[in-house]
Amino acid sequence: MRTINKSKGSQATSLAHSAFTLIEMLVVIAIIGVLVALLIPAVQRVRATSSQLSCANNLKQLGLGLHQFHDTFKMFPSNGGWDGQQTILAVDGTPFTPETFDFTTNAGYKFGVGDPLLSPQDQTGSWGYVILPYVEQEQMYRERDWKIGVPVFICPARRQPDATPCVSQDAYGQYQSGGWAWARTDYGVNIDAFANRPQCRTAAQITDGLSNTVFAGEKAYDVTVQASSWYYDESFFLGGSKGTSRIGIALQPDGPNINYKDNWGSAHPGGVQFLFGDGAVRLLVFDIDANVMAALMSPDGGEEVAPP
Repeated sequence: MRTINKSKGSQATSLAHSAFTLIEMLVVIAIIGVLVALLIPAVQRVRATSSQLSCANNLKQLGLGLHQFHDTFKMFPSNGGWDGQQTILAVDGTPFTPETFDFTTNAGYKFGVGDPLLSPQDQTGSWGYVILPYVEQEQMYRERDWKIGVPVFICPARRQPDATPCVSQDAYGQYQSGGWAWARTDYGVNIDAFANRPQCRTAAQITDGLSNTVFAGEKAYDVTVQASSWYYDESFFLGGSKGTSRIGIALQPDGPNINYKDNWGSAHPGGVQFLFGDGAVRLLVFDIDANVMAALMSPDGGEEVAPP
């Protein structure tokens, strides 16, 4: 009986099948690579949109807090400020006053710390401190616990809501922080509408109209400068600082070497989000007309300008 040896044929078939499987695998890998390349930008857009919505909601909550404060005290809060004598205890138990010595101006600036026993006109802490009870942070307000970050004060597109320590000195200034980690804010009030203590405006004094007046917005931020210090980024517990207020009219995207002093900025594509006096939150484009922005910052200038 004749025996047919099929080993060579079987081997060829097996090799052909293996080669075909390898090609299939390469095709699948290529398809996956294309899909990933297509999906990554989409995922990034979804994340950016989500962060922007969360940021807008933060500003909305802060606006509600400001108006609830007004309902309670018949006035909006000031931005606080040092009273000339207040001290707090440092980590080592010694009394001190939070302060920045600015190398640019060659001057020292002392800041007030929020105190629940003070009236609106006498309040040393900032607007951010005094609205804590209206953003579900009553205990933090009472205990003056500046060591805990609050998510409603932080834009998720920029950083985490963590209290952070401050260096004692850098290229911009010297800082007296008491060795504490301090809770920060990505939002500042319009200092034209919320001056430092003791001035507290009422809604009736916003004569340009609440819907036409910027109340607060996202602060310009340069992570290469401010991540390790509190230069123009002091805690919202501290009154009278530039970390809780802005007065400029420039809008800039986050990045190194921007003009962050007194100006507004964001990590969002297209513009900066602002809270207006009527509680509305609007995105203003980075290249907004300077005259329009100046008019929106003025609470009582008589300009006939509406938000774009």
